[in-house]
Amino acid sequence: MLINNTTWFIHIPRVAGRWVKDTLQQNFKCEHDDWYFFKGKEVGHLTYPEHEQFLHYVSFKKFCIVRDPIDRFISCITGNNKITQEKFDSIMKSQDYLNEYLNNHVLNDVTNWYTPQTNFIDYKTKIWKLEDKFENNFYSWMEENFNLKIKKIAPMNPLHSIKNNIKINLTEKNKQYIKNYYYKDYKLLNY
Repeated sequence: MLINNTTWFIHIPRVAGRWVKDTLQQNFKCEHDDWYFFKGKEVGHLTYPEHEQFLHYVSFKKFCIVRDPIDRFISCITGNNKITQEKFDSIMKSQDYLNEYLNNHVLNDVTNWYTPQTNFIDYKTKIWKLEDKFENNFYSWMEENFNLKIKKIAPMNPLHSIKNNIKINLTEKNKQYIKNYYYKDYKLLNY
């Protein structure tokens, strides 16, 4: 999403992006909502370099929010009402099953839910970690880095966090599968 024609918010799915987007829209002139498509993907969830191509390589300041990859994976799974307990157990059966499931989604899903977070960013992107919370230090960071002074805070929408009835009990082996798949996120984002 483009904010005040100066800053691009890279909305990585399942990382509080809707709340950030709602807050930004209450405070600033914003363009390019999620409902537009570019190269078969939602504009609001474009990876790098697709968002650069979409913006015609105009240089904007950029930022994103990232999240611990295991927590993000759980959010993706529990936010997907098409996943049954049986499907979840099958996905987590082995590293190969998980890789196949995630790779199919990365290639075919218009929302980029399971795409590794590092696929969204380049070296110029400023990164805020969800674990650092959205409190005064976040608002100061936004003003210092992007000259964006946030005055209104959007309420969290409970409908965005509705979960299906999947029982998530990750074993240490399951966690390792997830870490193996998202190894770049762990390495480059310091998780």
